[in-house]
Amino acid sequence: MSTSTRMGTAKDAPSIAWMLGMSSWMLLTVIPGPIVTWLGFSIIGVASRSRRLLILAVVWGAAAILVSLEIWGQWQPLVRGIVYLSGMLVALMVNPGWLRTMWQRRLDGAGRSGDAASRTGGTGSGRSSGSGTSTTRKPTSRASRRSRAAATRAAAKAEAEAKAEAAADEISRAKADETSRAKADEASRARADEADRLAAAAGASPSDYLEGDAPAPAPIDVNTAPAAELEELPGMTRSRARRAVKEREAQGGFTSVEDFGEAVGLQPHEIVRLRKAATCSPRPRGERRFGRRVDY
Repeated sequence: MSTSTRMGTAKDAPSIAWMLGMSSWMLLTVIPGPIVTWLGFSIIGVASRSRRLLILAVVWGAAAILVSLEIWGQWQPLVRGIVYLSGMLVALMVNPGWLRTMWQRRLDGAGRSGDAASRTGGTGSGRSSGSGTSTTRKPTSRASRRSRAAATRAAAKAEAEAKAEAAADEISRAKADETSRAKADEASRARADEADRLAAAAGASPSDYLEGDAPAPAPIDVNTAPAAELEELPGMTRSRARRAVKEREAQGGFTSVEDFGEAVGLQPHEIVRLRKAATCSPRPRGERRFGRRVDY
């Protein structure tokens, strides 16, 4: 028990030799200078499949090209030294993450190999119980297929019932609309028959009346109607009706509907509307006199 525990603990922590070997890529950032720093980042970027490290490789490759150009003049050694030190500093910052990634990958590989070995060791027992497992899985798969088929049939049945219900609703609405139209037609015919009967009883022909029309009211005589009836004329008010009565008494009657409208102060368009609702009978003549009476 203690031996296996010590081995598991030793496996969980990387050795110093392994760490030094995996950190050897940093020599590319130290010995040649900034010219091949990008190569070290490229190696660990490809090995760890890290996009961030590949971007660093591209950046330091561009920096190496710029440093090698003769454009810096007297500042070129300073720029080269800055790029050199920056490469080493970034390498020191990146290396711990690189070591963790590779060690975790190693542990995952060891775990997968252990699982494979355990599966290989348990093959005999698996084979011995293989027939039972297969016989158990087949009914399970058949049951799942049956349940899916039953669910499909239930969904199809529900859809068919919904369609049938919608069709029945449509038929019932159509029947209700037809019934309402038939009732409306019957009511219309009943009104027409009632109108014909009333017209026949009144001695008028059915063509004299239209459905829903009432006989037009009799026009109001402006020379004989009282003030209350004159108020009902278009454009008339109570004050205008009273004025019309006073003017009629003062003049002895109106000569026409236009004379009536002008006497009460109606506008021309109001007088035009007044012609359809009013009439003017001849005003009464005064007492006839045949001569003057002279006393001697």
